[in-house]
Amino acid sequence: MSFLSVRRIALLAPFIATPALAQAPAGCDPIGSVSGSIAKAQFSMERAIAAVQANANPTKDLQDVIKSLAGQQTDNPLARNYLLGEAYILLLAQPGVSVETTRGAVGLTNDPTGAINLFASADSAFNVVEKMAPACAPLVNQWRQHKPWVNTLNAAFNALTAGSLDSATFYANRALLIEHRAPYAYSILGSAAAQRKDLTAAMDYWSKALALAGTDTTYADVKQKTMYEMADALGSAATAATGADRANYARQAIATWKSYMASSTDDFRIAESIDRLVSLYKTVGDSASIPTIYSAIIANPGKYGENTLIHAGVAATRAGRPKDAITFLEAARLVNPYSRDALYNLALTYFGTDQPDKIFPLVKEIIAMDPSNPEDQLLNAYAYQSLYRTTKDPKLKKAYSDSLVRYNSLSENATVKVTVTDFIRTDKETTIGGTIENRSATPKSYTLSMEFLDKSGAVVASQDVPVGPVAAKATQKFKVTVPKGGVYGFRYKPLS
Repeated sequence: MSFLSVRRIALLAPFIATPALAQAPAGCDPIGSVSGSIAKAQFSMERAIAAVQANANPTKDLQDVIKSLAGQQTDNPLARNYLLGEAYILLLAQPGVSVETTRGAVGLTNDPTGAINLFASADSAFNVVEKMAPACAPLVNQWRQHKPWVNTLNAAFNALTAGSLDSATFYANRALLIEHRAPYAYSILGSAAAQRKDLTAAMDYWSKALALAGTDTTYADVKQKTMYEMADALGSAATAATGADRANYARQAIATWKSYMASSTDDFRIAESIDRLVSLYKTVGDSASIPTIYSAIIANPGKYGENTLIHAGVAATRAGRPKDAITFLEAARLVNPYSRDALYNLALTYFGTDQPDKIFPLVKEIIAMDPSNPEDQLLNAYAYQSLYRTTKDPKLKKAYSDSLVRYNSLSENATVKVTVTDFIRTDKETTIGGTIENRSATPKSYTLSMEFLDKSGAVVASQDVPVGPVAAKATQKFKVTVPKGGVYGFRYKPLS
């Protein structure tokens, strides 16, 4: 049940406020009363900002700011550096202006063909401002994270997604020139290093990203992405390693998956974490620790989602803790009465604990939803098997044995098998996919009449899905999507 794919980080969207127009925080006045060259530069900056607001070209005024202040010594270094930093960033936000350019391109007449890095120059200027006026750090941070930084990060991310690791690394390092206190660039560098199979470098970058993200909710998305990649990479390293290295990587992966799981409120993320942790504990031969995975969940199962509860139930079963499994799966039924996975796994758990009386009503519910899956009839067979082995009455044993054989035969001799493998639900649409297996000796076509149910069991959408012709003893896929959210379950009419 994988859920996470590489995606654009939402926080790398274009800057949502114009820093030049932002209100300075209390105690921050980087310009103050100015005169001379500072006053002239301030006037040019005001005209440049007006041009930006009017969608005009501010380049000439920004070049005037830089020309009048760069390399000049004044008695107001705070205002000088603040204006220079603004000018470098706003100039870099203009079309066709590169981070690495010539001094002449930014208005400097001294050594006009010499090179200048606008990010590095802005960083130097802003460092002075932050040191002289700590209260202005939030204002400066808006400039550091302005459009040029965002565009550079997105270039790094797009290159990473395209597999262009050199370009991703180049742009991420460039972004760090102006803003090295946000976690994004380090996360991207970690991902690039991991794709190069350099786990040591990847872990170093990812650790820096997590340290910078800290507990700031602004960075929640990048923190989750980074932790996931760390845990996944360590788990892969454990699989590939042997001996002490394998155990070491697995233990690191376990710690990282647990942190990732604890920091998430997403049902699918927690569910996947459970699966990964179960596998890792088995890797190190420590199945006894599997219950530690779900200790917080079992303390308050009503707090968690359907997928988390089902996966915790499966984990408990693998750990030999059927009582815990029943707790989780019954809780999952309360969240979603039409969860086939919860019902099916609960029936199996009751079989494992010899509670056949609780299996039969579950099977009835399952078959009402999923009538053409022969595996459902096996649950009835299991229930009678449980009855058979728990009674000493010879007559009952004979009756139970006959019923067991009957339901096993219904499963084995079914001429068609529907298997739902995908049940994808969002707020706006629902998709069900799977396969239809023609077990008969001749080709057949089918019409799958699918109904989509809300939590009360009411039909909120329906669709007929033609499948076939399906060759004899062959399987064909089906998929149906309806533009309807709020779906909890499905049911379809039996096929023949």
